[in-house]
Amino acid sequence: MSSPIIVAWLLVSLPVLRPQSEVTPVNGKGEAFTKPFDAVMLDYLVKTKAPGGALSIFYKGKRVYSKGFGFANVEEKRAFTPTTPTRISSLSKHLTQRAITILIQGGKMSLESKAVDILAKGGIIPIVKQGNLVDSRLGKITVGQLLEHKSGIRAGLDISQCTSNEVIRLMGFNTPISPQEALGYVLGLPLESDPGTTINYSNFGYALLGKIVQIVSGKPYEEFVKTNVLSPKVDPSSWFVTSAQRKDKRREESDYYSSNSTPPWDAFRWDILAGAGGWVAPVEGLAEFFSKEFPGSGWDYTLFGSYTGAITVMKVHENSLTFAASINYRRGNSASDNEILFKNLEQVSSRLSLP
Repeated sequence: MSSPIIVAWLLVSLPVLRPQSEVTPVNGKGEAFTKPFDAVMLDYLVKTKAPGGALSIFYKGKRVYSKGFGFANVEEKRAFTPTTPTRISSLSKHLTQRAITILIQGGKMSLESKAVDILAKGGIIPIVKQGNLVDSRLGKITVGQLLEHKSGIRAGLDISQCTSNEVIRLMGFNTPISPQEALGYVLGLPLESDPGTTINYSNFGYALLGKIVQIVSGKPYEEFVKTNVLSPKVDPSSWFVTSAQRKDKRREESDYYSSNSTPPWDAFRWDILAGAGGWVAPVEGLAEFFSKEFPGSGWDYTLFGSYTGAITVMKVHENSLTFAASINYRRGNSASDNEILFKNLEQVSSRLSLP
């Protein structure tokens, strides 16, 4: 019943730090044996100067801890709670993977289905510069290879290379760019390796899988995931796909802060790459979902998410203890904040006296 540890990183550029308030408000509750987690979260916010975050824990199918710390919005002094929707970045890939699995189990396609053939039905075809040719290996890429990061699609690409306004202009497209243009541009680039031969973590591979979900199911990607992946386990009303455009920000969603110069809003188009990292969700819902996704004991499953102004970590332990934590701040351009928060939470988890 065990599952291999899977660590999912989404590494992209980031924006503008906000100082933490002198007093960090805490809300929510937890059972007595989970009390040590308070210190971990408070200490992390103080040391990183992060405005806010939340942690939720399930044990043996029961919520045993769910607390928010600091602020979801510093300017408004709006508290960060366990039900505050926050960008979960690469944890979105698990939802996309499950959606693809459901379609395969329903006989709608197979792991061997050719990705390019499906994408063409949705108007997503390779776009190449005049005089260039489409990589002859592109048609060999299967749905299974996209799932396993073995498509050969250039791993070094990040979201800014097909959805930022500057790159859109360089590509000769008009703003706002369409999904067909953005993803067609990526498909038009030469592959880095033969499909099926090399594992290269690819955000664009999962962006394409999100579109495949939409094309094969005949439903919008967000709707299909909510109905078929989320609803059987949690209330999906607070889950949604973000565009990362300020005009689309929801009132209840956290704001985001960073030490990097790239702004957390209006820099990218996450709706285009929804399958790779576009979901926003409350920590409490995340922990509940994964506790039901991997019920009982024997599971060992880890996910990281990291994007401009937000980090998220999730862990399902073999003893059935499941936690999810999000912070609305990320320093610099690396995944080190994920690793630090995860390590600190794991140290407490390993010392708990479980009932």
